Amino acid sequence: MTNHPASPFAGGNMPAPPRHNAMPDLGQLTATQALRDLQQGRYSAEALVLACQHRIDRFNPQLNALVTLNRDGALAAAREADRRLALGGPLPPLLGVPVSVKDAFATRDMRTTSSFRPLADYQPVADASVVARWRDAGAILMGKSNLPELAGAPHCWSPLFGLTRNPWNPALTPGGSSGGSAVAIAAGFSLLEIGSDIGGSIRIPAAYCGVAGLKATENRIPRTGHIPHLPREYGGPGRSVWHMLSFGVLARCVADLELGFGLLAGPDGVDTSVPPIAPSTHTAASDEADTPMRIALWADFAGTPLCPRIHRGLERMAGTLAAAGHTIVRCAPPDFDVRQAWEAFGVIGGAEIGLGMPGWQRRLLQGLRPFLPRDHTITRAFARGMAFDLHRYNAALNQREALIQSLETFLGRWDAVICPVAATGPYPGELMPASRKPPRLAVGDTTLPYLEATLAITLPFSLTGSPVVSLPAGIEDGLPVGVQIIGKRWQDEQLLKVAGRLEKVLGGFVSPPDISSDGQQGRIAPAALSHRGVE
Repeated sequence: MTNHPASPFAGGNMPAPPRHNAMPDLGQLTATQALRDLQQGRYSAEALVLACQHRIDRFNPQLNALVTLNRDGALAAAREADRRLALGGPLPPLLGVPVSVKDAFATRDMRTTSSFRPLADYQPVADASVVARWRDAGAILMGKSNLPELAGAPHCWSPLFGLTRNPWNPALTPGGSSGGSAVAIAAGFSLLEIGSDIGGSIRIPAAYCGVAGLKATENRIPRTGHIPHLPREYGGPGRSVWHMLSFGVLARCVADLELGFGLLAGPDGVDTSVPPIAPSTHTAASDEADTPMRIALWADFAGTPLCPRIHRGLERMAGTLAAAGHTIVRCAPPDFDVRQAWEAFGVIGGAEIGLGMPGWQRRLLQGLRPFLPRDHTITRAFARGMAFDLHRYNAALNQREALIQSLETFLGRWDAVICPVAATGPYPGELMPASRKPPRLAVGDTTLPYLEATLAITLPFSLTGSPVVSLPAGIEDGLPVGVQIIGKRWQDEQLLKVAGRLEKVLGGFVSPPDISSDGQQGRIAPAALSHRGVE
């Protein structure tokens, strides 16, 4: 497997990490465990950063998850963390924890591209608000993770940095747009990641790579410093996307999602859309963890088929939860029209995202709509939105409001609502850069257009702005299966508590087998690229 020429990891010669201080295996280490270990003096922050850099040098040339590395800066920050740890006293809540950041977020004096050619050499003068908050909390920035151009697709091919590969099978995509983010976590290049999600961009990569991901409630986390929108000095129109874009965390366990989210949420004095919501004061009753839950399993999304592997994973998960004493009811909100949700998402997204696109490109996409087959529901709706019909746009916002109310009512009847993430799992990564048009993907005995196969089940909860946790739910046919756990708006903390209970039953993160141990030598086993099952 060859490196993309733009990759900064052409095979560095980092020495093996020190072994005299019982360095833990980064195959399974979590951020919360690392914090405990650092504060107990089991190893130093510098040793932890060196261990992460060692894994980056071994595996990133094949996976291409991190596209800009903060090697010297991370080591300097680690030595400062060790100095503060030695002093004792009150410590910042992420002191010494290695993190990475999706390359859509501005990082001060460090390349930030959003995989957009005009930004290839862009170095912001200030951090995005979310980056500043984690840095202020003592996190150590390892580098920036790969994404498709302007975070605009559910795969992870960048015109600047090339293809990111799935650590479970390098022939397959990790999903997108936070694809590099999910790979960095699964591979142990970092322990926490900041991602963004407007249609599934945290949830799909988390599911495809077997990690946990939180898409927070829309407007719970400030967007200041996220690209898009483009900086004005690069021709950006200012903010154009006013709905459905959310931010969040990718990690190896729900406790880490809670840790990262708690430091990101809340107003920053710039993004006026973020309300001053105080942290939740909900505390679980002492016996809540042992109380059986009533769980709605929602698997019918306007008849969208599920591939056999996803279906088996859902059935096995339902059986595991039922065996643990929870009640599983297969149902859907009686008055939530999924097709209407797709249409409303497309009209709103097409109008708002279209404002930030060149006029010729917007007109081209709009003009393609009459020629698209009828089953390209999402693409047709998106193209319809680019017509900038204010009456249609306003009608879609009213549809969104009604669907939010319907979903909130349904969520109030259950302790947990669980859905699949996508109709199919990871597909050959080479398809997208090699394809002149989005392919159809095999889903069981049929095929679906690309966007319907990847986004049909995540888009409704982008439209409603709901918080969602993508949680690993087991392994099927050698690949992870993830599920979405849907929460009520603004109740992210309560959703995380429910997700934590489910994680204990389902087992949580499993390290990809070829990179599961720091003691293993060699490289990730190559996998033959197969287009089987793809039209």
